[in-house]
Amino acid sequence: MSGLGLYFNEESFNRLFPFYFQLSPDFRILNFGKSLAKVCPDLEKENLFTDFFEIVRPHIKTISLEEIIKNSDQHILLKYSKTELLLRGQFEQTGDSLLFVGSPWFTSMSEVIDRKLTFEDFAHNDALLDLLHVLNNAENTSKELKELLLTINTQKNQLKKDKEELNRLSYVASANKNGVVFTKLDGSIFWCNDAFLALTGYSKSEIIGRTPIELGRTMDTDKEEIKKMIDSFYAGKSFEVELLHARKNSTPFWSRVKAQPITDSQGNAMQYFAMLEDISLKKRYDESLEIEKEKYRGIIANMNLGLLEVDLNDKILMANQSFLDMSGYAIEEMVGHKASGLFLTQESKKILQSKDRLRSEGISDSYEMNVKDKNNEDKTWLISGAPNYDVQGNLIGSIGIHLDITDQKEQEQQLYLLSLIAEKNINAVIICDPSGNIEWANTSFLKMSGYTENEILGKKPGKLLQGADSNNETVTYMSEQIAKGLPFNCELVNYSKNKEKYWVRIQGQALYDKNGVIIKFFAIEEDITAWKVLEEQKENLISDLAKTNKELEDYAQIVSHDLKSPLRSINSLISWIKEENEKDFDEQTMKYFSLIEHKVEKMDHLIEGILTYSKIDKEVSKGENVNTNDIVKGIIDMIHVPEHIKVTINNPLPIIKADRFRIQQLFQNLIGNAVNYIDKESGLVEIACEEFSSHYVFSVADNGVGMAKEIHSKIFETFKAYTTSKHSTGLGLSIVKKIVLFYKGEIWLDSEEGKGTTFFVKLKK
Repeated sequence: MSGLGLYFNEESFNRLFPFYFQLSPDFRILNFGKSLAKVCPDLEKENLFTDFFEIVRPHIKTISLEEIIKNSDQHILLKYSKTELLLRGQFEQTGDSLLFVGSPWFTSMSEVIDRKLTFEDFAHNDALLDLLHVLNNAENTSKELKELLLTINTQKNQLKKDKEELNRLSYVASANKNGVVFTKLDGSIFWCNDAFLALTGYSKSEIIGRTPIELGRTMDTDKEEIKKMIDSFYAGKSFEVELLHARKNSTPFWSRVKAQPITDSQGNAMQYFAMLEDISLKKRYDESLEIEKEKYRGIIANMNLGLLEVDLNDKILMANQSFLDMSGYAIEEMVGHKASGLFLTQESKKILQSKDRLRSEGISDSYEMNVKDKNNEDKTWLISGAPNYDVQGNLIGSIGIHLDITDQKEQEQQLYLLSLIAEKNINAVIICDPSGNIEWANTSFLKMSGYTENEILGKKPGKLLQGADSNNETVTYMSEQIAKGLPFNCELVNYSKNKEKYWVRIQGQALYDKNGVIIKFFAIEEDITAWKVLEEQKENLISDLAKTNKELEDYAQIVSHDLKSPLRSINSLISWIKEENEKDFDEQTMKYFSLIEHKVEKMDHLIEGILTYSKIDKEVSKGENVNTNDIVKGIIDMIHVPEHIKVTINNPLPIIKADRFRIQQLFQNLIGNAVNYIDKESGLVEIACEEFSSHYVFSVADNGVGMAKEIHSKIFETFKAYTTSKHSTGLGLSIVKKIVLFYKGEIWLDSEEGKGTTFFVKLKK
């Protein structure tokens, strides 16, 4: 490789070896790579190497410069003491300093994710990426590539001073079993190793001066991969592609091509080098592996048992559909999370710790576990757990097969409770065989039915107890449920031995053995005769009350109509008298007529208020979406607001579920009251609302006359008016409170004489 010039700056060195560090002769850290800084966050320049790192392999009794140089021809395994991270690589002496070039030793992609590393944190040629994608031969290839790049980078800094380093790089590239080529910026090859010749079948003279595209393209080569190569090449970027590569003898092979620009001190590309690897065997292996994986993936996905895979840190890697159905979670809600944090109770976590110890020893077993599903419901799972290994035989986690046995456990508990009920219960209890014949009954049943034990054994309960008034639909329902082996719950008329009729509430259920076969039926009968009598009386009272309320409502309608009719006549007569005798009446008489008109108007308002008050909780609520902001604005436009009074809405009011008419009545009374009782030259009414998690609190505030504290609790009483205002009927606030109570809300006020009043209304969302 005489005359070849390779140039590296710190940026390109970092791209090639992002996990390097450089040591001074006294083992102080002089510099380290950008990605090493991410996985070793406590590392700083001038730190002592031995304070942070331990040489795990090979074993070195005393760490010294001589010992490390002596082992520089082999891989070194380091452990970062702060996080137990393992680094593997090689030391090389560069002048007075030592250079370590390597990469982390990860066994799963989750470790990369946990340390917040991305693809850009690794050199594009780093074999660790291939290892994480389960490529069997990636480790050897990555090792050779790193050695090659390490040699290239070392020679970049010392090429002008040390010709021996250049020869070393040439030797490594030449000896590499993968094909290596160097190209100019126009893409023409100016050097290749023997492995490249062997892979392609060309001679060196047939290769030099031609481009890799010319030599490698076939009719079946993926055009997108070729375009990716060309675009990256002319952009001065590294790239990695897998494509079908040509041979001279026209027999193509699958190849992986990794390429990297060689830059000058300004970062400009000067040359390109590429490595060509034959991956035909790997491709065939991957295809076979994918077929097998797809086959087992289908089996796992469709199996009735829940399958869960976790790593050594209990983080979920995979779950099948049955497990998702059992747990209630979606797959994206579980992957990457700790299983113990999602499902286990504190007691179960202790059990899991003992199981983790068994897995670490390679032991499989089965056990029951109390868990919580996504809905926080208690479940019992039967779990068969086994250790999980990678292709190298290293323990990487565990796999569990899960069966939900909640129903079975509940049934066991029910059987235990039933045994207590049968023994202690004051209600009647009977147990029947699978054919429905009575095998046992408690004392309460015998007392309730009037039969003796000998008279009931071997008989069917229906034939003994049912009669003319026993509802046929209920009897059919019980028979169908029993035939299906399902629980039943109903009320039925039974007859005692002496033909006395009594009501019972019956609860029954089938009992199963471990194979799901019905072995018994049991039923509990509660005598509800007295309750039925009371229920019938209650229904009669409700019916009578409904009839009375309807009559009162009709009466209120009639009375309001009959009272309003003469009031309208009186009002018309007064108007006619005033019009016909306007010049004959003196001022005092006209005042009397005005007073009569006001009283008539007040009487009309009072009648309307009584009618409204009586109908508030009688009408069916529509339950529509009501925009209270629009309701309040409409009221402000509708009512008479004197010019000296300003009515404002302080913040947007919400949309609530209610009846529009009732809400309008509520706010119209509150806002109308506020306007009517302002005695200031500059009046102000402010409407606002505050939202809480389950309710809203509306407020209507004024700067009017206010009220004394001793009447605060009385103002909502019907027909109670604590003002001399001509507008007061004593019903406005009573109507407001009745509407609020209709919606199960609350109303209260804050008021002070001379300063004003604020009413608060709390309504549920």
